Formats: sequence, structure tokens, C-alpha cells
Amino acid sequence: MKARISPMMQITSALVALCGMLVVLADLFFGVMPSRAEQSLQMRKQIGEAIAVQVSTLLRSGDWRLMQQTIDDVAKRTPDLASVALRRADGSIVAESGGHAGHWQHEAGSASTHESIYVPLVAGGKPWGSFELAFAPAPGGAWMRFFKEPLVLTMLFISALGTLGFSLYVRRALQHLDPSSVIPDRVQGAFDAMAEGVVVLDARGRVLLASKSFRSLHADAAALAVGAALSAQDWVLNGFGRNTASHPWSRAIDEKQSLSGVTAEVCAGGGVPQQVVVNCAPITDAGTKVRGCMVTFSDMSELHRANAALREAMAELANSKTQIERQNGELHRLATRDPMTGCLNRRAFTEMFRRLFTGAKVSQAYLGCLMIDIDFFKKVNDTHGHAVGDRVIQEVAKKLTDCARASDLVCRYGGEEFVLVVPGLGATALTNFAERVRARIEAECGAGVREVVGMQVTVSVGVATMQAELGTEQQLIDRADQALYVAKRGGRNQVRMWADEFTEAVQPAEAAQPAKPSDAAGGAAPAAGG
Repeated sequence: MKARISPMMQITSALVALCGMLVVLADLFFGVMPSRAEQSLQMRKQIGEAIAVQVSTLLRSGDWRLMQQTIDDVAKRTPDLASVALRRADGSIVAESGGHAGHWQHEAGSASTHESIYVPLVAGGKPWGSFELAFAPAPGGAWMRFFKEPLVLTMLFISALGTLGFSLYVRRALQHLDPSSVIPDRVQGAFDAMAEGVVVLDARGRVLLASKSFRSLHADAAALAVGAALSAQDWVLNGFGRNTASHPWSRAIDEKQSLSGVTAEVCAGGGVPQQVVVNCAPITDAGTKVRGCMVTFSDMSELHRANAALREAMAELANSKTQIERQNGELHRLATRDPMTGCLNRRAFTEMFRRLFTGAKVSQAYLGCLMIDIDFFKKVNDTHGHAVGDRVIQEVAKKLTDCARASDLVCRYGGEEFVLVVPGLGATALTNFAERVRARIEAECGAGVREVVGMQVTVSVGVATMQAELGTEQQLIDRADQALYVAKRGGRNQVRMWADEFTEAVQPAEAAQPAKPSDAAGGAAPAAGG
């Protein structure tokens, strides 16, 4: 950051400049500081005129020997005199001393200069000639003569001793004008007792008062001097941005209104970030002119860390909840689904079918049931093994699931036997749906069993719809099962709808048949009539 000149040096420089300007003005208007060159010129003119009077006297007496002696004496007694000559009006020199021709640089008819003094001589009322004095140039050159000028010496004196004297005086005056020295101890103590860090700034954003809590906010804040600009501090710039006009106290002073809830992050000692909330209130006088600003810094680091820990705990809890829900879903799937096919098992199917049956009976809605059995399944197991038999069951279950709607129930009822409950379809629509299911299984399932090339898989389907006289869901399943039996007796790979005459046709056969197996664990156990 660019070094800033301290207020004391600014005031000192201004006072020194003011004194110098007053001296220059006094010399300009009143001539209190005459030029050394002008004084020397006047003095040399006076010397030349005095000697010229003596020479004029000697001219009238015609004593040339005494005149030469006088000229030689003048040259010896005047240290800076280089040469002296007495020249007639025709330009001829009648008396000289010091090799005048080599020193005289004066143009004829011009006025005397600092190094060439020209005094005209008159005899008998007529110009006789001139008396000429050539002085040696001043040592040191133009710069040396410049610094020997009284005005320059005075300005240098004021600059040197004035800076020293004014700096001591201003330092002492600033100590007396230090705001901290005129603030009562009880006021400072009240600010120090506040938990929030408090800073009072002047209208230019310079610190007038800082509480103990503020000074403990940051390592650099502890050494913040009164009169320093708050926005110029590095830790403030890092926390609030490099644009000082956007700092909240600058905005409060410029906009003449309070600002609250401005958050920022500053780094304390050791690089630990601290979350602070800044509130600013402009200080105005009776004429509503802004005289300063009161700024409070609230350290919210502990609350921020607590909130971060709470958010982390909530995230972990949410993750745990998600895992629990996923595990519960998996447990529910394991409890309600057949592990090999993914269809509903008997227990879950029974509960869901009971609710569907009860609702349909109350609302007198359509409800259909399809009993589906894989044809010649025992032959598949005997010929190709139980592993291929399991693949056949899985392919049939997949096609049933693909054909079913979201509201339908698909259950693996036995080893190779499935139940499909379809709500909302009348007898004709239900029969057509069952025929589509059968046809799709016949067309696609064999190709899905890649372990056996050219395998043919078909199913027999028994269909029943809910009638008014049915009292339980089991009766609907029994009717679909009776229709399935008739389909198998009729040649398999077909769909049969239950009718009243099926009951008498099935009764003798059912008496001789063993009971159908319940939920099969292996899935490849043969079913009766397969």
C-alpha cells in the first residue's frame, strides 16, 4: 500500500509553506529582502564614482605620474578589482592597471554591469572620456550566487528550522487535541463494557474512538491509531473489499442513513476467519450535517460455527434417513416380493388383493383375475434342468410385469403359476387383455431363454370376473383357477373365461387332484396339471 503522510507532517508542511509565502509577498511589495547583486552593483558604482572624482581633479592639474600612482593604489586596495583604466573619448587608454584590455568586456554606450563599471568624465563642459573598472567574476558560479541571496537564505532557514519548530509545536498541540484525551473515562469505560466492538469515526472515516472489544477483534485493530482511516487497514480491505466507497460506514456517511446487518469475514490472528455483522449509524449535528459515524462490529463466529455444525449434523441425519429409507425399501421389497421374479409373494398379494376386492365390491367396479400357468413346465425341468426352468419362470414374470398396468397386481402364486389381478376392465376387455398376455409370452419368452436355442414357451390362462354373489376374494381366485383347469384340459396355450358349467366339470377332477403347492421357495417345483 502507498505510504500515507501523517497528519502532523501535513500540518507542519502547510505552516512552513505559509510562512515562506508571507516572506515572498513582503519582499515583493515592500522590498524587505534586497538583492545581493544589486547591493554589490551600487557599492561598486559608488567606488567608481569616488575614484572618478579624484581622477577628474588630477586631470585638471595635469599630473599624470600621480594619476598612474592613484590608479595602481586603487587596484591594490580593492580585492575583487581586476583592472582599472582611464580612456579618452577617442578610445585610447592614457593610464591603466592590471591588464585592462584582457578584463574589460563592456560595450560602448551601455550601462554599467556588476563586473564592468563605466564612469564618464567631463572636462571644460565637454566629454573627455571615461573611467573604467573591471571586477573579477564572483566565485562559485550562478548557483552559488543564487543561494547567497538574502531571500533564498531566508527561505532555507524557514524551511529547516521552521519544520523542526512547527513539528514540535504541532505534535504538542495534537496531543492536547487528541479526542481520546478529551473523552471522559466513564464514556470510554461504557464503550469498553459493551460486548460489541464499537468505533466512532469522523466524517472522513478516521478513527476517533475504539472500544476494547473492537481492538480484540483483530491483531492489527489492537494497534490502530486514533486518526487513522479505518478503510485503509489491510484486514478491513480484505474483509469488505478494495472499493472503500462500498464499505458500510462510507455508505452511511454518504447516504446519511443507517445501515444494519452487513456481514463480512475477517481473519484474526493466526488466519482464523471470523464472521462479523456490522451496523452503522451516521452522527449529525443540529443542522443535519454528518459529522461522523458510529460503527458496531458483532462477532458471530461462534454462532456461525454452531450453525455450520448443525448443518453438518442435519446433513448427516438426512443421509442416515436416506439410508434408512433405502434399507426399509429393500426390507419391504424382500418382505413383499418373490426373490427370483420380483413379483408379489403370496402374503403381500393377499393383503393388497383383499383391499382391491373390498373397494370394488363397495363401488360396484370391475375387477378381474387371471390365473396363468406355464405349459409343460415339468418337461422343461426334466429335459433342460432346474436352472433353465428358473430362467423360463423369470422370463414369463418379466413379460407379465411389462404387460401389467401400475394399478394391476402381479403375483407368483406357486412354482410356475402366476396370478394377475386387473381392476377396471369388463369381461370382454379382460379376455382381450389376457389373450394379448398369452400371445406375447408365446412370441417372446422362448427367445429370452438364451441357454436353449429354439425353445418354445406357452401359458394357459384362466379368467374370472367379480360377480355379485362372490363374498370373498378367494372365491374369485378359485373361479379363475377353474377356468385355468379347463384351458389345460382343452389343449393348453389358450385363454378361457369362467362360466357356470365349469364348476360341475371341474368337481370330479378336483377331488382326485392333490392340493396345489403354496409359495414355492425354489420356483422350479412342478405344479399339478403342468
